[in-house]
Formats: sequence, structure tokens, C-alpha cells
Amino acid sequence: MNTAFITGHRTFDYPFDYPSLRQGINQLTNLALNRGIKTFLTGMALGTDTLAALIWAERYLTWKAILPCSDQDSKWTYKQQQDYRQLLAKATEIKVLYPKYCQGVMQGRNQYLVDNSQLCLAVWDGKQSGGTYLTIQMARKAKLPLIIFNPKTCEIIIEEPPKQLELF
Repeated sequence: MNTAFITGHRTFDYPFDYPSLRQGINQLTNLALNRGIKTFLTGMALGTDTLAALIWAERYLTWKAILPCSDQDSKWTYKQQQDYRQLLAKATEIKVLYPKYCQGVMQGRNQYLVDNSQLCLAVWDGKQSGGTYLTIQMARKAKLPLIIFNPKTCEIIIEEPPKQLELF
């Protein structure tokens, strides 16, 4: 399985440059492709997830939408819902994990992404709270390599998991 997932901020607490965010996600994608990744997973939340899906669709890459619940978009604006549905139509596959929203579905989706990937791509500014941080912590615990784009600095950081020592 040569699969990577993306996690990242839904909104940004500081001014950011949309073209640089797009460029950052393209850089993450290129680095993943260079590692042999063939399939990308996204949780389809607003922000990073949907922008990555749009980029992958434009690049004709294989990507799967992993939805936490069938009504994920129920509180979004009409325009956001329309864009979301148009984007979902371009997914290689759609997987819905839970029938309706309830407490814990977002964390369940994030754990599914970690459990079904060999690489974590992240748009993360280093803030140590929120869903992106918790998902990165899940990926670290699972000993996945991470490629992180910092939208504040436009830097890319690669984290490789510690190597397991073989004694015999």
C-alpha cells in the first residue's frame, strides 16, 4: 500500500497567501510522489483537506475521500456544500465511516487516515492544540514519516521515525 494522507488547518489565525498554500500542498504532493506514493487520502474538511483534493483532482492523481460521517457538510454554507459535492464527484473513491455526526467521528476519521497510510502530509504552523496537532501526534505514535509544510514560514520539514535497532 503506497498511501499518504493529508492533515492541516481548516482556518488560519493569521494572514496567509493562498498561492503559497497551494504551492506548499503541491510541494508536499511532489515529495510524496518521489517516495513512491500512488494514492492520497483526505478527510474532506474545509481548508487544507479540500484544497488538497482540488489540487490532486487537477493533477489527475488517485485520491480517496474519507468522510467522517455522511452529514459532514450539514452546517456549511450553501456554496461550500456545492463545491464539496462537485469535488467529491472527482474522487477515485468515497468512504463514509459513520452514518451521522456524533462525538468522536472526527477523531475516528483521523485514526483511519493514520492506520491506512504510510506517510503523513501536514499543513501545520506548529501550534500544539487542535485536530491537526492531534493527528500529527497519532502519526508520530504510529511511527509514520511526516512531511510538514509550515504556512507561516513556507518551510518544509521532513520527520523520519526513529529506526528500530536490531540486536541480533
